[in-house]
Amino acid sequence: MGTVENPVKTLTDLDEVQCNAVKILLEETGAVHFRGFNVLTIDEFEEVAEALLGDLAAYKGGDAPRKAERGLVYNASGPDRTRAVRAHNELSYAPWHPGTLLFGCSIVAAEGGATTVFDGSRVYSILPPAVCDDFTERGITYIQHLPHAAGDPSGIKSWPETFETEDRDQVIEHCQEQYTSAKWTPIGLLTTNRTPGTIEVGADQRPAWFNQAHIWRKDPATVPDVTDMDRWESWIGYGATFGDGTEIPEEHMRQVAEALAACEVPVQWEAGDLLLVDNRAAMHGRTPYSGERQVFVAFA
Repeated sequence: MGTVENPVKTLTDLDEVQCNAVKILLEETGAVHFRGFNVLTIDEFEEVAEALLGDLAAYKGGDAPRKAERGLVYNASGPDRTRAVRAHNELSYAPWHPGTLLFGCSIVAAEGGATTVFDGSRVYSILPPAVCDDFTERGITYIQHLPHAAGDPSGIKSWPETFETEDRDQVIEHCQEQYTSAKWTPIGLLTTNRTPGTIEVGADQRPAWFNQAHIWRKDPATVPDVTDMDRWESWIGYGATFGDGTEIPEEHMRQVAEALAACEVPVQWEAGDLLLVDNRAAMHGRTPYSGERQVFVAFA
């Protein structure tokens, strides 16, 4: 991860040389941490986000309970401060995922609350080759069954919340065009999406870990027959299998967890900091925290 600590200019007024320097640093490291530019308000953050990212994108199709603070600037503090947010590439389970993310901190947590960054190419390099080969060759199928209404006991977002509309025709048309499969059920919307498990990133096309199967995979002891799509019509929730529909071994997930723990880099926030992340080259997460914490995020 690179760090930029030059407050001479605002980040909305970088010249071509400086912009290219940031671009190269991001490509080489996967994340760039800015300090000393004092971006504290949502107005300032939105202006910088548009300058660094260009056109911002909506969090459409996302499973996290994000709230738009204004326009296309979202709250990134997370719903449960007592639990860590595990490593993930944003929307890696969906047909579309952002290429770049920008985080900004205006209020630092009393304790904890670091944003964690994981170099996907380093994760790939320390995993056993057999694990990487399985995910590269077979990919992943993500399964999600979203309830019709908000407030489901499962805690899963409803499909109107996920797709930011209550228009059924619009949602099913989008899903049938973009997802591997999509259908209405009596209890919700059931979709599958097959994606790569690894990708190539950077100018050198280095292999990188790119998935969140470790979050979506269900323990067979609690969700039996995770590969049985007929059974999924009666379950609300998320699951993941290999792309061919077979179960991902528990041993693979244990090795992935160990690799992620070895690659974790915590970004300790100071008020006014920014963190630019290449969403394909690097994963991110968050440590538990106490007290008030305000972190914004924008996608492009």
